[in-house]
Amino acid sequence: MDEKTLESGKPSPATTYPYSFNPFVFPRSTSFAPGKDLPTFYPISIADTCAVKTITSGAMGWVLGRAMGLVLSSYEAITPPIPVPGQRELPKVPWREQLTLSGRAIGEKSASWGRNFLFFSAMISGMECLVDKSRGRHDISSVAIAGCATGAVFAAGQGIQAQCLACGGMAAFSAAMEHFMHGSD
Repeated sequence: MDEKTLESGKPSPATTYPYSFNPFVFPRSTSFAPGKDLPTFYPISIADTCAVKTITSGAMGWVLGRAMGLVLSSYEAITPPIPVPGQRELPKVPWREQLTLSGRAIGEKSASWGRNFLFFSAMISGMECLVDKSRGRHDISSVAIAGCATGAVFAAGQGIQAQCLACGGMAAFSAAMEHFMHGSD
């Protein structure tokens, strides 16, 4: 009798699983028939690790945040001041100085948006990957758990009530986005 076969004649569980027990690799379907001997080693794609997913998501969030900061703050930088009755009129600023000040304000706001998007996207992607790998599957529950954890972490300095509200809000938002983007897959 083969050493990989139990006394009942059925293959041992080690040969029937379609994935390795590596906690850093998400299980994926294979084309192997159930009960057949599986290779002892699956090549690990670097893109399947949580670290790469987190870094990639953070980089994309930074780029998107910089772009949104550039677009949205450019409107803020060109808004003229609102005159208040009884206040003296502000002196005219030369256009070169206005351009320099506006560029500086746009750069600062863009950097702030980029940094915020980087932290948010990296955290939610990392949490989602860790939850998926610990549960062994990807579904709306995993996304909601990751959203809850992310919301709670971002509201950490504002008390328990704010953390609970942020947890619930981010979980609902994440689950809704997952359902909207992926449907019932």
